[in-house]
Amino acid sequence: MRLHEYYFENMTKNEVELNKDSAFYKKIHEDFGSWENWEKDFKSTGAMRGIGWAILYYDPVAKKLFNTWINERDVGHLSACPIILIMDVFEHAFMIDYGLKRADYIEAFFNAIDWSIVIS
Repeated sequence: MRLHEYYFENMTKNEVELNKDSAFYKKIHEDFGSWENWEKDFKSTGAMRGIGWAILYYDPVAKKLFNTWINERDVGHLSACPIILIMDVFEHAFMIDYGLKRADYIEAFFNAIDWSIVIS
């Protein structure tokens, strides 16, 4: 349930632009080399075969952001790493609207991210 709460909290029907002067945007550049590198990696994580979640975590020990895949809601989470952004890639998240077109769902998800929530 909690992962779904984070997932739905991430999204909005209104377009919310990411502030490119934000600490979050700068941290993405620092840890991934560019926004495009991070976005490609996150989308690729979500496009992996199977069902699960694509998650952007922050590791407070290493002080780094990283993307990961977990295939269940209750196992595989990284200890003490807060979730920054989460994308549900179980079939129930996209099959009704997108059928087998997971890539189209991932693009739609990115267009619905509420960046003001993500960076708060």
